[in-house]
Amino acid sequence: MRFVFVLGMLAACTQTRSETCKSICSHEADCIAETKAEIPFDEKECIAACSVLEQDPQNSAKVKQHSECIAKHSCEDMLKKCQ
Repeated sequence: MRFVFVLGMLAACTQTRSETCKSICSHEADCIAETKAEIPFDEKECIAACSVLEQDPQNSAKVKQHSECIAKHSCEDMLKKCQ
């Protein structure tokens, strides 16, 4: 049982991170810093979660929609409208 758990953890740690997710999360981190928003945010966790969602056929459209939303709004508007 431990072996299966270790393999699962290893697979999760080596999961590919998409460029889309890196871009989304980097932009969000920059906007949080720029606006001095007091939002708890971890860019690495964001990329990991986004990458999982992007691989899920039921949620991949949401990742694309979020990417488009942050691309067309200023930082202040993005933090309000694209969450």
